[in-house]
Amino acid sequence: MEFIRQIERLQLLNKLVKEQRTGSPEELAERLGVSRRQLYVYLEYLNDMGVDIQYSRRLNSFVFASQKQILIDWRFEVLESAEIRKVLGGALCLSGSFMPNIFSRNSWNFSLEY
Repeated sequence: MEFIRQIERLQLLNKLVKEQRTGSPEELAERLGVSRRQLYVYLEYLNDMGVDIQYSRRLNSFVFASQKQILIDWRFEVLESAEIRKVLGGALCLSGSFMPNIFSRNSWNFSLEY
């Protein structure tokens, strides 16, 4: 599932930046299993959310440039029909094989720690 891979990449990115041991952009991209360009897409996305991550040549690592950091918190639950209606406001048609796309990029929820 691509959504879970995205979360795992963001968790690893967060851990490595927090520990200041990402290595060069090329090394970090390889560790995350993405291209260098895709790495910068992730960083731009986080920057748009207010998390400033910059590369330090002195440390050979990306670092948090401000006091803001990322807290990635998500859970996976199996919901009963009544619970699904509560979450989606009753908009879900339970047809057996229908699965809503609730994991779109716009629905990612990140919290910032100060």
